[in-house]
Amino acid sequence: MATIHDVARKSGVSTATVSRVIQKSPNVLPETRAKVDAAIKELDYSPNRLAQNFRTQKTKNILVILPEIGNTFYTDIIAGIENVAFAGGYYVLVVGSHGNPVLESRFFSMLSEKQVDGIITFSASLPLAEMEQYAEQYPIVVGCRYFDKTSLPNVTIDNEKASKDLVNYLLNLGHKKVCYLAGPPDILIYRDRLNGYLTALTARKIPICQNLIINCDPNIQGGYDAIRKLLNSNVDFTAVVACGDTIAVGAIRGLSSFNLSVPKDCAVVGFDDIELSSLFSPSLTTIRQPQWQIGIRSGEQLLDLINGNKPASCNDVLNYELIIRESSGEYIG
Repeated sequence: MATIHDVARKSGVSTATVSRVIQKSPNVLPETRAKVDAAIKELDYSPNRLAQNFRTQKTKNILVILPEIGNTFYTDIIAGIENVAFAGGYYVLVVGSHGNPVLESRFFSMLSEKQVDGIITFSASLPLAEMEQYAEQYPIVVGCRYFDKTSLPNVTIDNEKASKDLVNYLLNLGHKKVCYLAGPPDILIYRDRLNGYLTALTARKIPICQNLIINCDPNIQGGYDAIRKLLNSNVDFTAVVACGDTIAVGAIRGLSSFNLSVPKDCAVVGFDDIELSSLFSPSLTTIRQPQWQIGIRSGEQLLDLINGNKPASCNDVLNYELIIRESSGEYIG
């Protein structure tokens, strides 16, 4: 197995120069870099990454924390992060917090234990104060979620405006009794999406009925249970807005269990445009977030912080799309 000394002899330079080439130092002449690269390739030399990390005090690992690893919404986001990370010489580790603050705290302790160089979190179970304490010392970026009154770098969309646009679309179809399936009220993005619903109704002078607003778990079972609860209470509604696509899918199944058809008997819309949304029957009208761009920007922000640079923007608000499919139906008059 070739060593750094073999590469140095082959290319006619010192081991220090070989090390600078491997570390992509700018202080190497192009012709020297070309000779070293050629020797590395010819000898099939693989640098000792552990030794490099010891010298540089960097692991070259970044950690991505998801609420649930199985949620396909994050697939393109992770791909975007990997695109940026790999280009910068970093590896990406992905873990799921399952909404467990104790588990998430353990993940953040990997920073102080020098197991990772930075964290991008899409979860929100760790208390803000604890996250800010880590952010004072280590690179941290928040993706798709954010917190009030904090300078933590984040990448997201305008959830309130997106939700308002979604509700207005249903109102324009003639719906006036619109149910809202809200997520956990302690998570800011779900509060913003609920505010969008309330703002849309208020602007159209449609009375807000608290009986039509149900908090539920942000998953299929949560939507299923919530809509059955509404139907059992005999509350009248013609449309359902779910704060997430999985909730919307659960709501459609709940309506079906009462022999109600979507969109014929009730329109249903979701939020996030996960892969299932276009494949489910009926296909789901929803808000599409720019997952790839969220991954790219959160990755860029984190690498800026790791390299000691202030991100160009600590609060990136990206564009979104209203995707109209079968589940919202047509104009009802």
